[in-house]
Parts: sequence; structure tokens; C-alpha cells
Amino acid sequence: MNRFITVGLIAVLSVAAPPASAQDAGSSDRWEFTVVPYFLAPSMNGEQTVRGRTVGVDAGPSDIFDKLQFGAMLYLEARKGPWAIEADGLYMDLAQSADRTGTEARAKQGAVELVVLRRLAPAVEVLVGGRLNVLDASIEFPLPDITVGTNKTWVDPVLGVRLQLPGEGPWIASLRADIGGFGLGSDLAWQLYPTVGYGFTDWFALVAAYRVLDMKYETGTGNEQFVYDVTTFGPELGLAFRF
Repeated sequence: MNRFITVGLIAVLSVAAPPASAQDAGSSDRWEFTVVPYFLAPSMNGEQTVRGRTVGVDAGPSDIFDKLQFGAMLYLEARKGPWAIEADGLYMDLAQSADRTGTEARAKQGAVELVVLRRLAPAVEVLVGGRLNVLDASIEFPLPDITVGTNKTWVDPVLGVRLQLPGEGPWIASLRADIGGFGLGSDLAWQLYPTVGYGFTDWFALVAAYRVLDMKYETGTGNEQFVYDVTTFGPELGLAFRF
């Protein structure tokens, strides 16, 4: 079924576990880079409307992975002093039974989030950016034997804050909260994203997170109505490489 981010987003984005160092990143005058391939075990709850036809979404990780055709997730960060740029991308090709007998919902869904962060204090960063959502959705009805589908692309502006455990040591801990859409893309999109991790070396860490991303996007009326009103939530596990 349609999935996002952190993604994103998925997303939504939304989007991977932010593995920023627990030391004072604002003291460095050189560029520092982090790459995190990660694994997401999502659950979905909500509803989807395609060309005026609505089905419910209620799927756990086993439902999604049983129908997953392909998936890829990657987080990137570049930091210099108090400034940082983050990119988080997710793509999934999915199909699953919906809430009507014999009805199947299919989706190819991607999200890319790009944000800029500014450190205000050792434990506080603010962020601003955007989340691009791309969705190719369809619903197959057995009676009558018809398929309805649509392609949608929209961008959500995003504002937020990230709180981070300060100080030296191997442990990483942070909490990100953001809100977006504001009717410019989605009607409303919000995300909570706690993260913990352990740095085994200066260049490698194991990171775990839990993402909750809620998004409502609606456009059109009647037979052209499209609604994506879904909460995505679940644990993530990633490997962080710093250089």
C-alpha cells in the first residue's frame, strides 16, 4: 500500500537516524560527512483515495515486507561548524490487500528530504527545508474488475528542532520533531524521531531509531479526488560511517 518518510517521508521523510556526533560539532572548522544506509520496519494506518474510491490502510511490518517488491533507504549529512545539511531518501515498491475483500492497493513511493540545520546551543539545533513526495498509486477492484490509478508529486516545507545529548563519549542520543505542509503541499505533516546509537570507533556507529510520520495530502474532487491520509511508524536500524 502507499507508504512513506521519512520517510519520509518515510519521509517522509521522513527521514534516517541522524547520527550526529555527541561532541560539540560547532567547534570544528572542517567539513565532516556521515553516510547511513538504514533499514525501516514500518507500520501504516489511515486511508487512501484514488479517483474518488477510498480504501483503508492498516498494515504492520510483516504485511508490508510480504508484498515489498523493492526498497532502498539512505541518509547523508555534511557538517561544518554550527551548520549542517541533511538529505534523507527512501523508495519502496509495494502491493497489499486493502480493507475490502479481494481489493489490492499498489504503490511506488519515494521521498527525498533536504534540510539545513543551525546549532544554537550544544544540545539544540533548528532546521528548515523541504520534503519531495512522489507517488504512483493504484487500486484494483475484483467486482467489477477495474483498476484506478494516478501519479502525484508534491513538496512539503518543513520546520523543526533537534535536541541532542551533549558531551564526550561513544553514546549518541537525539530527538527530532518537525512540522510541515501548511497547505502548500500536504494539508499537514508532522514527525517525531528519537534516536540512540553507539560509536564503536571515530568513523563507525550502530544507530537505532523510531519514526512516527503523519501526513495528509488531498487534491481534486469527485472522480478526480486523491487523498493520502496515513500515519507511518516503526523502528529503524542503520550503520553510520563518518569521515
